[in-house]
Amino acid sequence: MHAPRIVLSLVGDGPVPRTWSSAGHLRIGRLPELEIALDDMSVSRLHAEVHLSDDGWAVRDRGSSNGTVLNGVRIGRTPQPLREGDTIQVGALVFKVDHLRTRPLTVRLGPQTVQVEAAAQRTWSEAVDALEPPTAGAARDEKGFLRLLRGGYRLAQPDPAGGTLQEVLNDAVAFFDARRGGVFLLDDATGHLTVRCYAARPGGTATPRPPGKTLAAVAFRGRRSLLFKDSSEAARYQADSAVRGEMNSIICAVLRAPDREIGVLHLDREPDVPPFTESDLSLADSLAAAVALGLDRRELVERHEALFVQTVTALAQAVEMRDTYTGNHTQRVTAYALLLAEELGLPEGQRRQLRVATLLHDIGKIAIDDQILRKPGRLSDPEFEQMRTHVVRGAEIIQMIPGLAWALPVVRGHHERYDGRGYPDGLRGENIPITARVVAVADAFDAMTSDRPYRPGMPAARAFAELQAGAGTHFDPDCVAAFFRARPKVEALLEKEAAERRIAEGGSNTISRAELERERLAARDETSRPTVPNILPNTKTHQPYSGPG
Repeated sequence: MHAPRIVLSLVGDGPVPRTWSSAGHLRIGRLPELEIALDDMSVSRLHAEVHLSDDGWAVRDRGSSNGTVLNGVRIGRTPQPLREGDTIQVGALVFKVDHLRTRPLTVRLGPQTVQVEAAAQRTWSEAVDALEPPTAGAARDEKGFLRLLRGGYRLAQPDPAGGTLQEVLNDAVAFFDARRGGVFLLDDATGHLTVRCYAARPGGTATPRPPGKTLAAVAFRGRRSLLFKDSSEAARYQADSAVRGEMNSIICAVLRAPDREIGVLHLDREPDVPPFTESDLSLADSLAAAVALGLDRRELVERHEALFVQTVTALAQAVEMRDTYTGNHTQRVTAYALLLAEELGLPEGQRRQLRVATLLHDIGKIAIDDQILRKPGRLSDPEFEQMRTHVVRGAEIIQMIPGLAWALPVVRGHHERYDGRGYPDGLRGENIPITARVVAVADAFDAMTSDRPYRPGMPAARAFAELQAGAGTHFDPDCVAAFFRARPKVEALLEKEAAERRIAEGGSNTISRAELERERLAARDETSRPTVPNILPNTKTHQPYSGPG
């Protein structure tokens, strides 16, 4: 068991600088009884003090005239932590911390006291920068560890290319020759650590179960990574595996993002394997920093994306409130479009963009006059031309929002036709962006199956038949074929909405005689209104293909 010690040397004090060492404290000044007595008028009688506290070695000023400077920054009477290589300026003299060793750290686990072999308490950037460049003859597989770090950074991507947390943990268990590993993450709701994933060494004898979180909680509460070593009394760790004699060496590396702690990386070895070293702790601490950054950034991106989608959804609903005939149209079209995109195998990133772009596909209707937007019957030629402008108006709105350019193909192009007879640009075939072709199918299907004031919605079977008939003219035939493959899921969504509508309409609310009379008159007016065809390529009513849908 090593004893605590610090060694200070006076910089620029000849070829062999004077040094002082202590296991407890070093007082600096001109008084002869001090541990470091200096005959220099720039130094006060009792100038500064270096001492060992519970948190390690620290330095503080003792009310000097010229001040005490640590690494170029003047300090006061509040103790400031020291590390090897730090410089302490006392008056005109400069000391360097040549060696620093703290007393063994102990933690309380119930009635027991457990010794910690080493600890690391660094900022996120310090942990990342701590990795030394590869050296010739090094025993470690530096490339393997750098691959581990890159895995941590890949976690920051919403669509990681083979960089899942489980994969990173599996690689860490193999790299550190650990018997078992686990990642604990903080549950914001409960304030406790929970197991996110765990792994065992391939071919090892470890039972595939998550490790205990007792020591991980100790490291997390103390906000520093810990190395536990014990050659004789594993049961003192107060962890189930240790009590059973299954392990005697444990690393608990705190997952520290730049501004908060989010969890712990746990690694352990069995008794017949050499214990982890302080070098292992340093490497695990650096890995934990990379993993924490990835997880923290991904969570931040997901939160921002969720907030953005909520905002866009609210905007889309505001538009729909102006057109009472198409209630929930945007949400249904989005659901159908995502099912179709999944069936087509579009990349995850493209599907995420499609989710938002589809919510916005009719945003241009906000610029259409209410008398046109809410007209229950056939639109006149000028009215129909105005309605067609909603795609251009929508594109103009999207172009004013920085970072939303990827939504333009859907907003502007969802009424283009595969045969080139659509609008606004008359694009043909695969010149129409794939996302616009997807939404064109989803938009048409919902328009056909939804009730309108001038006609009831079609049965799903007929709507699918109409899509089939329009494949190659109105619609991309590949999209239509994929939509047919997703038909069971599409019909399940339709049935779910119908069931919810029946529940909402089957409540216990009473209806007055006046309301019944209004319903009767409305029904009479509906039956007397001329029949409007369901599908007309050049219709001037709210129809699926060339109209607004």
